[in-house]
Amino acid sequence: MSANRSVVLGAPVLPVSLLIGAAAALFLALSSPVWMPALIPGAPPLLWLGIALSVLLYSGHIGLAGATAGLERWGTYSSLAATEAIVRLLVMALAAFLGGSLFGLEFGALSGTLVWFYFAAFTSGGRNALRARADVGVLAYVVRCGLAMATAASTAVLITGFPAVIKVAATPADFAVAAPLLLAVSLTRAPIMIPLQAFQGVVMTSLIHSQRPAVQVLVKPFAAILALGMVGGILAAVVGPYIMLIFGPDYSVDGWLLGALTFAAAFLAILTLTGTAAMARGLHRLYLSGWVVATAASVAILFIPGPLDQTVVVSLFVGPIIGAVVHAVGVLRNEHKSLLVSLTPKDAIDD
Repeated sequence: MSANRSVVLGAPVLPVSLLIGAAAALFLALSSPVWMPALIPGAPPLLWLGIALSVLLYSGHIGLAGATAGLERWGTYSSLAATEAIVRLLVMALAAFLGGSLFGLEFGALSGTLVWFYFAAFTSGGRNALRARADVGVLAYVVRCGLAMATAASTAVLITGFPAVIKVAATPADFAVAAPLLLAVSLTRAPIMIPLQAFQGVVMTSLIHSQRPAVQVLVKPFAAILALGMVGGILAAVVGPYIMLIFGPDYSVDGWLLGALTFAAAFLAILTLTGTAAMARGLHRLYLSGWVVATAASVAILFIPGPLDQTVVVSLFVGPIIGAVVHAVGVLRNEHKSLLVSLTPKDAIDD
């Protein structure tokens, strides 16, 4: 991706991203009457439009983030990702604290998609990204975006759409009392996933420019994530039940559950980093495959009969672990193959 004249025929990143977002938002708005009543019974049409608007605005966020990454403006990229997540979390928490109305929570979810306007207007990296062009034409760029959207759909199921999947998989009786569990799933991920979003660009740069195998680059981040997950899990088990009561007496959650969900978030973070390694090696299909396998495994486990809280915990452990293994095996094989190709006949004889 570049803003140079040498790739002037490349697809303009942000405009094409917004066009794709507009098409997706239109499809979402038109199809909402089919699937929305099953997820949110009695949802007014204004809610459908709000979700469609979020899709359009988020396409701008993704386009700008991709452009800053392509231009290697990692400071802007990391700041954009972290600010979006922090703003969304704070506004969602405020909306929940003030009563948790549907429209308040919807605005909270939408609020993060407005952050990219600030970066586009007031940061040099964002302004440069507005003029960025891809290194391929519009059609090839749209195809790549399609693969990225398929991956994003898989990641969304595990990260942001998991409560909706739980609703589909759970019995009506179980889901009726699942609000504390759903909130706990969302809150226990934030301490690990929000910092990781800011750190991900740094890891990507290290993987791209390092001559070392990916496992050597990632061993320290993996250790840090697991340590954070263990410490966070212990803290969540001890003080988490008291924090949950801030949302009301009906949001009582056992300490073991909060601790397990927090530790499970560490494996979701590891899946994210193994996916980053696949992307850094140019293995886009492997990146997609790992997330699809992880999502499929997690969703399948949710349909196994049993206590909902236990099923959710197992699902959030097993799916990311399997997906991370898929990524890791693919990256290791690719690096081994590259090493063999790089060996000259003289090298092979000397060995």
